Amino acid sequence: MENGFGVDDLFQDETIPRLSSRRRVDARLDELRLSGCNSKIAWSKVGSIAIINSAGTGVETRHLACNPEDGRWVLSNAYPIANVSRYHENQRLVHVTWNSGAELAVVDVLGRVSFYTVFLAVNHLTATRSQILDQDDDLSALVGFWWLPLEKPYALYRPAARQEDRNFRYQALSYKPFGPFHPIVNKVAAIGITRGGTVKMWYQDGQGRYQEVTAELEGFASLDDLFSHASISCSKDHAAVLAAYTLSKQLRVYRIVINWPQPNQPNQPHTVLPNPPTLVIKHLKIEDCACPADSSTHDVSRAQLTHLETLAPTPAPPDIHTAPGVLAVFTNKKADGEAFSVICRWSLKETPCTLHPSFDQMGVRRTSVSSPTISELYRMDDVVMDKCIIGVSQVTSGTVIALAFSDGSLELRDRYVSQLRDQSTNKNVVMNMMQAGFAFPPGEPCINLALSPNNAVAIRLGPDNDISLIIMEYINGPMEQNDNLEIACVALAHQHAYSCNNLINNDDLLLVAQKYRNPTFNNTFLSEAHRALNLKMDFATESPNERLFRNPLLQRCLSLQNSLDFRGERVNKRLSGKLAWATLHLRVASVAFALTFNNPQRQGQGRDASAASGSGSTSSDFDLRPEALQTLLGLVRWLMDIMSLTISDLFDLSKATKNHTSDLAYVRQKVISGNSPALFLALSSAPRALLRYNCRSLRGLETTAGKHLSSTLSTATDEETRATFRSLKVPIESCAVKISQFERIMTDIDGTIRAAYHNIPEAERAQAEKLLFVNNEIPPIFRVAVERLLNTTLPNLRNDLDIAKLFWHDVTWLGFHDDIASCEYRRRNRIDAIRKVVLPKDDDSSGAGGGKIRLRRCTRCCAVVEDIIPNKSPSQWFGSMQRMCFCGTLWMHIS
Repeated sequence: MENGFGVDDLFQDETIPRLSSRRRVDARLDELRLSGCNSKIAWSKVGSIAIINSAGTGVETRHLACNPEDGRWVLSNAYPIANVSRYHENQRLVHVTWNSGAELAVVDVLGRVSFYTVFLAVNHLTATRSQILDQDDDLSALVGFWWLPLEKPYALYRPAARQEDRNFRYQALSYKPFGPFHPIVNKVAAIGITRGGTVKMWYQDGQGRYQEVTAELEGFASLDDLFSHASISCSKDHAAVLAAYTLSKQLRVYRIVINWPQPNQPNQPHTVLPNPPTLVIKHLKIEDCACPADSSTHDVSRAQLTHLETLAPTPAPPDIHTAPGVLAVFTNKKADGEAFSVICRWSLKETPCTLHPSFDQMGVRRTSVSSPTISELYRMDDVVMDKCIIGVSQVTSGTVIALAFSDGSLELRDRYVSQLRDQSTNKNVVMNMMQAGFAFPPGEPCINLALSPNNAVAIRLGPDNDISLIIMEYINGPMEQNDNLEIACVALAHQHAYSCNNLINNDDLLLVAQKYRNPTFNNTFLSEAHRALNLKMDFATESPNERLFRNPLLQRCLSLQNSLDFRGERVNKRLSGKLAWATLHLRVASVAFALTFNNPQRQGQGRDASAASGSGSTSSDFDLRPEALQTLLGLVRWLMDIMSLTISDLFDLSKATKNHTSDLAYVRQKVISGNSPALFLALSSAPRALLRYNCRSLRGLETTAGKHLSSTLSTATDEETRATFRSLKVPIESCAVKISQFERIMTDIDGTIRAAYHNIPEAERAQAEKLLFVNNEIPPIFRVAVERLLNTTLPNLRNDLDIAKLFWHDVTWLGFHDDIASCEYRRRNRIDAIRKVVLPKDDDSSGAGGGKIRLRRCTRCCAVVEDIIPNKSPSQWFGSMQRMCFCGTLWMHIS
């Protein structure tokens, strides 16, 4: 029986699960036929996954996370979004969708919309529109929903091509997105189409509150004029193109112009909207009987629409005109009961109107008057597929169409789905991961699929509402073969570069890569990632600047290097991972000192000031509030201990390589066996530059503390500030290595390497720095620096130090040594990764009001910090670290 109960319903025969799965897929197809606003699962660009629960009354979020126990990437538990059912008055939820950032829209069956945002943690969403005042009737149900794009440039990569030197060349092109945009920077807006033909736009005002405006498409004379599906996209003239499908099988195309109010002050950016915007809708074209053409192989007469997609113009040079398009997916059943799909395709083009030649004889025409244009829908041949499509999405900035099928399989096709992006035997050009040899393994029946931000992983919603991941695998041969390893790493690096340049979460790429991790794979992947991003690790010939402190691409590559080596909190890192981890922490300290010293939150601090440091800062440049200075206590101790560890380990290396310092292979072998990053922290220009900057900052802090504790300024400094300065001086004065001594060592190494780099081409310097930092090799160009450090500089320093004090100085808490004491300390204690202080244990009550403190953990590097709201942060630098981890990934709440 097609409708009603069948035999398997009466007896619940467990031996025929295939029929049960098919029935659930059929039910899902019925939902897709009823409305174009029907996505139960969505994966955001920031990495959060929203899923409507099985009851349809709430929304849960999940995300990819690295397991701190073993370093494996897994799908997290479900975290319900609070109060969704209450906001929607327990109405059935039908649609979830993310914008290109961190904003989520939830739609119920009556067309009411609530909005949420990822603010501090990927598993905790905050409601930004909860008071829903929309009408409660069936005609208000949404059949289409679209987020306006953000006005930010984006990058697309050309295929990676092998050059004559056998290396691959990566080329990124930057494009400006098509409009329309919200006029206020970082504010969002969305458009929805109701079944009755009302266009609604929700937009944020200057205070972040959502407002709403509406307009009507056209009146409807009968039920046949009601809409079942709608889709919207951008166009080149900063308008939106709307395609809507009626119950009478008409495809109607409209142009929507948003007239935003002008700012009160001309030539000034919008900060508030003085008046609501207005929507201007123009009818462009009607396509009657928009349904599949007759086919000789399939019965398409009863096929019904399940998906409608409007395609924005593709990015292209100004002299090349690309047109919007429309894709419509229809589904029907074959004689054996299996479903199939047909994709109908149209291109929307504008053609100039030409008048009959007789009009030219009526008088002289003004050539300045432009000819009007009319919009035409040009239909292309249908594409018939033997499988049932249950999902259509536009990925890679709208240049690729992803098709999800009910059997759990996925296909990536070109813009008009005519060409499948499949494996290629060409190993000189890499276009994408699929062409390079990656593929999704065979899946299981499902009712919904969502692709990850980099299209490398899919999350599957099964017929029983079970959740599972489908992960790409390399299928073109064993990864142990050099050719396969190289192509796989080039494809991963190509996609990694795209995600970095477009600020897209790339944890899914690490989930794919974890199966192949080993030193050879890691080094190859990292080398290609540096080349794809054109990242140069050579900072030796310049002073520390924004390219080192605030470079997000450097941060992403350091994060990647650390993550590839991470195998659990209690497993010792390899040298490559330790070097990246130490450099990330040095960046944190550098940013903290820069913001504290140069951008104070001044509250009556303009007191007598004099030179405070060698960098030229004055005490009036410091944020001298006690609560701000106290946030630096852990950082100061960490930096002083890093200096002690570096000098101590270099002394050990000098002893181990005595009479062999000219043999760089021997020196490297001793460094690898000791697994200490000390030598590479000194030789690599990036960490060395950060160390030198932090030394100058510590000297400035020490000088300022001394002046405020001296008799000259002590009367003008309150007791709490003096107590804080005394606390800051303790780790500085108790350290066996003085700041000036360590700085002198770094300066000497820097001068030696600068001299070695003289007359060396920039490309060779960059390659040497990459070999040093990524592969942990010591190129011959560093021979003089290594010999001078081990044979001259360190023996001279030994005469000025208290070696016994240095030997007994406890640095186990830093986590860079592999001895039993360090491992035991890591097992027993948790360190706040930003403030560098010991966090209370689970059974301690150290939070507000005596309760337990709230903690957050990074989803990638597993760093743990105390959960503090940014606007309540005691200092500017500390507040800036709260939104994202210092490795560039989102936090998650763990308590």
